[in-house]
Amino acid sequence: MQRLALIWLFTSFLFCYFEWSDQSAFVYEVAYQLLFEKSEKANAFSHPLVLLPFLGQLLVLISVFLPKPKRWMVFSGMAMMGLLVLVLLIVGVVGKNWRIAVATLPFFGAVVWCWRVFRMKKEVNGMVTG
Repeated sequence: MQRLALIWLFTSFLFCYFEWSDQSAFVYEVAYQLLFEKSEKANAFSHPLVLLPFLGQLLVLISVFLPKPKRWMVFSGMAMMGLLVLVLLIVGVVGKNWRIAVATLPFFGAVVWCWRVFRMKKEVNGMVTG
């Protein structure tokens, strides 16, 4: 259940959508351009709104492959990716652009699901374990 929640979190982040002037893109398109296309856009990695979500993606992706994911990695990854998604949600609501605002909802749903999965306490033989 944890692995599935992490995969959904990672995937839903990639499908967040944003628009500016006459252009639009999903996060996965921008990530591809930053990683594989050579241009002056590579300097954008130094910006915190690009670097932190990228590091958050790495933490979540590493957590997917760990036998027992560490909570701090998952929650830190969620927070780092959530910064960009929260900015997109605010831009979508303030700018009255429903496509941007609605595209963030799957990510926030995945955050809630991951939070519940990783914060659940297990009851074993009447004893609560963390």
